[in-house]
Amino acid sequence: MKRLRNKRGEGYIFPCVMIVVVCMILSVVIFFASAVSMVRITEQNTKIVLDSYVMQNSIQIYNSIKQGNDYTQALDREAYVNALCDFCTLEKSGSYLYAYNDDGSLKYLITPPVITFRKENTLKIRLAYTLYVPIWFDGKIVRYAIIPVTVDSSFNEKF
Repeated sequence: MKRLRNKRGEGYIFPCVMIVVVCMILSVVIFFASAVSMVRITEQNTKIVLDSYVMQNSIQIYNSIKQGNDYTQALDREAYVNALCDFCTLEKSGSYLYAYNDDGSLKYLITPPVITFRKENTLKIRLAYTLYVPIWFDGKIVRYAIIPVTVDSSFNEKF
């Protein structure tokens, strides 16, 4: 058995630094993947609720289409926000809608959605909101990743 002459451990510094660097890169990649997934799920949920909102108002819209246009007077933003909170289990607090994890930590928060017409007074609706995904470090929120989201929906006749 061969004995080591230098027992100070200088050869372990580089592998330790490389392991820390690889772990940091892996952490950023995992955070990015989970944030993208969260954005897609949130966008999909808001699209489902928006389509449901359009379908709930379909009788009024159908009567307008029978008269030759898909005119609608106004959009009830509060009804949409309440339906979104029920569907996505969001909590209203102040001017934001909050989503929490099972352990009570903040998952994300969104601004109240702004519902507008894509075409004036027709049922081609555009929904815009901003999603804030917290970046955690050592159990504290360091920053928020700010992601603007836009969802479109429209009522199309099938005949």
